[in-house]
Amino acid sequence: MSSLRGSVGNRKVIWKKAPVGAVGSGEVEVDGKTYSISWKRDDDGVWVQYPHGCFGYDISGESEEGGMIFRVSDRGAHRVTYGLRFKGEGETAASAGASGKKKALRVRAQMPGKIVRVLVKAGDVVIKDQPLLVMEAMKMENEIRAAGPGTIETLKVVEGQAVESGADLLVIGG
Repeated sequence: MSSLRGSVGNRKVIWKKAPVGAVGSGEVEVDGKTYSISWKRDDDGVWVQYPHGCFGYDISGESEEGGMIFRVSDRGAHRVTYGLRFKGEGETAASAGASGKKKALRVRAQMPGKIVRVLVKAGDVVIKDQPLLVMEAMKMENEIRAAGPGTIETLKVVEGQAVESGADLLVIGG
């Protein structure tokens, strides 16, 4: 049986068996507690039925050196998590070259919107989950947070700027 490990925010997540197919059920461990769940995928992500309720997540990913990096957005909430990586059983994290230097993370707009507030500037050192920007999309304000620690290398937007889906917002370096 192949497990899938990762983190969502500060929660450690282990799928006892990697989810396969558009619909299914299985067990997932979150912060050491095991839940029997079922899921149903749709065009944008997945609905997960836990014993305590049903939750939807929009999921997008892009290929990067060493695997895939994901963005998860809770449906009906203002929480977005960037830079998620999952490893299959027996896999180890790939190093970022001989120098050991961490690869820069590009933070992109996941939908069209308008930048309401810029909370950081180039050169700022940020920590995991620190708010970076506030973006208005679909008449809601969404706080964009750092996926991990680093330094703001490049800020590519200003307050009041309209952005398209996929537009680079900023770059966080190691």
